[in-house]
Amino acid sequence: MTGEAVISKRDALKRYRSPHEQLWDEVAELSLPRKISGGTDDGTLPPMIDSAQLHDSTLRTASLMLANGFCSLVTPREEVWHNLTPPKALRENDKVVKFYRECSEEITYRLEQSNFYTEIQETYLDRAAMGTGCDFSEWDTENDELNFRHLPIGTYYIGQDHRGRCDSVCHEQRYTAVQAAQEFGIENLPEELQKEAKDHKRNESHVFVILVEKTRDWEKDSQFPYEMCCVHEDSKKIVHKQGYYEMPAHVTRYLKWGTSPYGFAPTWIALPEAHKLSFLQKQMDVLAEKAANPPILAPASLEGEIGVGALDITYVNDLDPNRSPREWATAGRYDIGQDRIESKKKAIMEIMHGDLFRLFAQIDRQMTATEATLRQAEKVMQFSPTFSRLTSEYLDPKLRRIFAILWRQGKMPDAPEEIQMVQEDRSVVVPVPNIAYNNRISLAIKAQQNTAYSEFMAINQMAIEMNPSILDNLDGDSQFRDGWRNAGLPEDSLRDEQEVDETRQARAEAQAQAQQMEQAQQAASMIKDASAANGGEIPEGITEALQ
Repeated sequence: MTGEAVISKRDALKRYRSPHEQLWDEVAELSLPRKISGGTDDGTLPPMIDSAQLHDSTLRTASLMLANGFCSLVTPREEVWHNLTPPKALRENDKVVKFYRECSEEITYRLEQSNFYTEIQETYLDRAAMGTGCDFSEWDTENDELNFRHLPIGTYYIGQDHRGRCDSVCHEQRYTAVQAAQEFGIENLPEELQKEAKDHKRNESHVFVILVEKTRDWEKDSQFPYEMCCVHEDSKKIVHKQGYYEMPAHVTRYLKWGTSPYGFAPTWIALPEAHKLSFLQKQMDVLAEKAANPPILAPASLEGEIGVGALDITYVNDLDPNRSPREWATAGRYDIGQDRIESKKKAIMEIMHGDLFRLFAQIDRQMTATEATLRQAEKVMQFSPTFSRLTSEYLDPKLRRIFAILWRQGKMPDAPEEIQMVQEDRSVVVPVPNIAYNNRISLAIKAQQNTAYSEFMAINQMAIEMNPSILDNLDGDSQFRDGWRNAGLPEDSLRDEQEVDETRQARAEAQAQAQQMEQAQQAASMIKDASAANGGEIPEGITEALQ
């Protein structure tokens, strides 16, 4: 890939983004002012928003609540919210299952030690308010740890493949010549930047275009599935090139916006309500100001003689009430305005799933599991589509990349020999894991399966009592194990199926031995009784009869 090709790709992706920018600014003004476009990565601020023109903060509160809800209910720092599981063909191997479980524990530890949770919060904010979020997952060699880097909305461009999956991310970075030399090496810079760096000119910054994309099948010059190329914009010189085994940039869309690579945010649905709410709040402020400082109606003859301040006195003729100053135009319906405001606020919160997150926070600890599930069911189902997209296109590839990075860095436990695969370059790889989620949202979805099973059994209880054999249609072991997992209970507490079989076999053998011993004791007792009845002699043939 040439520098000219990178710049051309950037320009093409920029045209795809331009229709969204005006809407982003409008949404940001009402939801997240600090996300408004126009700022650059060199530290300059975007145009300041006139806060005096904003009369309500409901949409801002709802956007923050939605992003915080993702953090606390999907990727909570204080909980184990994911589990790595082996491919289906290896799930019966105890050593393999244990290996992936230990890998999951290592990832949990590494994420806690990194900046993962601070950066993903910003990504969630972009996703909730603007519909699209993006960040990078990398290994920090200098500090020997995982590193994550959020790209603010409006600072990058994305492209997608023929299946609608994001396969290109392009962003711009500004460096002075000295900074560029530190980042890419002075020998890789254009001659004019090398001279600036040697002269220590720090004032002027230069634009570098960074493109990360999937390596095309026809580009055989790269051995990596993904490639990053950094180009100095003015000279179009490639200053850095790097390959990746996995896509380092991860894009999440709240919902898809038609065929556009960018996402659709719930704030866009709430935008009309937010505008009306701001207008209503402005009107209510005017009404409140009138009530506090009412307009005064007085005859012209009293001009200059009316005191409107505290303790001021205005003298009028008591016999002429028409000459008395009085309030007027203060008969607004505050109650009607307040009802409309509350209605708009409720609508915005429902659109932004605020009622769902409040429900999770308000669930009584004394409430039964069934009651909690019923209260959550409807609202969780409304949230399920965006949750599914979040896991499939963002969290799944991110966790798999983290797994691969830690494996290549030698931070994972030793893998069983039966799953180790030696590559042509003599490196050792293991199968890519499947990912299961144990966060509160996924557990709430899974809990509905348990509730459905309980309801089915309750409905058919009479039929079961009349004909217990119909239970032969059910795999009780499978149902119990699925119910255990759906309830979010620890996987370690479940015995391996082979161990369960061995336990049952041992129990059956012990029961058989006990039964034999009981039969032997009964036989001995009968012989003893028969002998006593026969004068101390064992009757002929009784031993054979008891056998």
